[in-house]
Amino acid sequence: MNESIKPHKGSEVDMLAIHAEVEAAPEDITITLEGPRHAITAINAIPEAEEWLILFTSAWRESVTVPENGVAVQVGAGSLVLRVVDEAPVGFAPAWSGPTMLDIPEGGYVLVALDPLYAPESSRFFLSTCFRKGDRIKLRKDDAVTNHHGLAGAADHEISISLNQPSVYTETQTVTTITGHVSGANVGEFPALTVNGEAAVVDEQGTFAHKLELALGVNFVDVEVKTENETSVARSLAVFSKSRTEKKQRIILWVDQRANSGKLQTAGAVRELLERAKQAGVTDIALDVKGVEGYVSYLKNPLTSRPHMSELVNDGQGIPYPKLDLLQIFIEEGHRLGLAIHASMNVFAEGSIVRGQYAILNEHSEWEEMVYKHQDEGAINRQRDSSAPGLVAFANPLNEKVREHQLAAFREVISGYQVDGIILDRGRYDNATADFSPLTRSRFEAYLAERGKRLHRWPEDILEYEGNTRIDGPLILDWWAFRAGVITAFVAEAKEMVDDHNRQRGSEVLLSAYVGSWFDAYYVNGANWASPDFQYDSRLQFQEGSVYTKDYRGTGYVRHLDLLMIGTYQDTLAEVEKYMAVGNIATGGEVPLYAGISLNQMNSAELQREVFRSALRYTDGLMLFDASHVDWDTLNRSLKRE
Repeated sequence: MNESIKPHKGSEVDMLAIHAEVEAAPEDITITLEGPRHAITAINAIPEAEEWLILFTSAWRESVTVPENGVAVQVGAGSLVLRVVDEAPVGFAPAWSGPTMLDIPEGGYVLVALDPLYAPESSRFFLSTCFRKGDRIKLRKDDAVTNHHGLAGAADHEISISLNQPSVYTETQTVTTITGHVSGANVGEFPALTVNGEAAVVDEQGTFAHKLELALGVNFVDVEVKTENETSVARSLAVFSKSRTEKKQRIILWVDQRANSGKLQTAGAVRELLERAKQAGVTDIALDVKGVEGYVSYLKNPLTSRPHMSELVNDGQGIPYPKLDLLQIFIEEGHRLGLAIHASMNVFAEGSIVRGQYAILNEHSEWEEMVYKHQDEGAINRQRDSSAPGLVAFANPLNEKVREHQLAAFREVISGYQVDGIILDRGRYDNATADFSPLTRSRFEAYLAERGKRLHRWPEDILEYEGNTRIDGPLILDWWAFRAGVITAFVAEAKEMVDDHNRQRGSEVLLSAYVGSWFDAYYVNGANWASPDFQYDSRLQFQEGSVYTKDYRGTGYVRHLDLLMIGTYQDTLAEVEKYMAVGNIATGGEVPLYAGISLNQMNSAELQREVFRSALRYTDGLMLFDASHVDWDTLNRSLKRE
């Protein structure tokens, strides 16, 4: 074992007192926000054991030597992976190297693993297979998300600031109080602390509380401490100040097509669901009328001739569905109770790959997205022909026939039914691997030509792979902006169509969208749901700050909506509140923002009450996902705050 990493007590954290874990990035963030986790054995110390995974901070020293055949992950500020030492290629063990000297980056840390057997569940296997350059990862302390400061603390000689506020949060007034603690200053080095340049008082115990005036909207707060010998350290916050909502807030209950179809076989079953929802305090229903398979739950379809969900081939996992006009029943029963009914469409989703169910995609194979994935060893394939096809089949949002067909579905619903709104769900690309069709290439080349640029290598000028690691090419930023523009143009078309309908009919149909709350990663799906006035600041610590070019910012589409629902499907109150704040910052409060809450993750009355209270305080209302997960007694108590 190398001398620089031999067993050493040092500033070792008592790992028996806390449960610390590192969480890798999720494999597909559009499906789940959680990645695989592994326990951290120790911090800034090498235990006398055969297997360990250690977190090294700058309190250790400036660098760490990774042992021969060890695996290491270098993590920078903002929890971004900068380098993986002995990364495993797809399907193979690493080409072992070392010893390797690895710098501990400023504001970051290094993870190192060593064990006698490289095998699944081992520390080395976890780091080598689950981490890639550019990933955003998490640290957890007793299950709660934290940072390396929260895990390791500071060595006695190292000055540090710990803040009681999260790095991003919402305030419902124009003042906030920044509180925290300064530690690590040597005797005689009394720290001088400032908050946005204003002097703040630090008491003898190192604690401070400083009241700060806020402007409405986003505010950046810099907290800096200096000692007499000019040692300094700084922390930053992003605070969104919003006015309290005066209007009656919507409580929207989502009714997923597949998850609820087995229970909604009659008008009576619909009536019972809606009466319970009304009694609990629900004001609106989001009815999924076009599921991911492409089948619909309405019968008046003169423009698309979409097959009804009763035609779904029974896969043995669900109850056959009768040929009911479910949308009409929901409207009749819902309006009788005073509930608004919004028809939700899975826009560019056109099939369930995992179940082999496709309403129309088999008849329109030219619509399917073409993907470029590392699993296909350089080939570009139709999504279902890929070695890693995913779960849901997507149609290419750039294909004019696809767009016309989706808009026709919206038109037949708002013309044939008295809906109160249309919701765009999955109005995006599948993920970063799509679409690489000849059509998209030609349109991208035209986009580049307008900007005086040229495509020389396809697709390498955009991206390529080294093993299973994505390597961005010189045109990657143009690519993100181009794809976002495709989606924004579609949303604008949908809004224009709905507005024309409202003018002609004297109606008030709303257009909304459901998106994932993880805005800093959503650019890979081509959906920029922010305000075009959103300005990225490095203090937000987003996954890839370079994405937010002038062209990309201009594609923000929130102004084409009447309201926006973001899925804050995180598993702790702190993380839910963080992504509410990110949503407020990204949209600038330009349209009502609704926090989507996953009921199966928030299944206790106490947790529901806490999360609902935050959502109703920090956003404009609630979207509850999904009716199939509702415990009515719990929901009643939670919404009524009993």
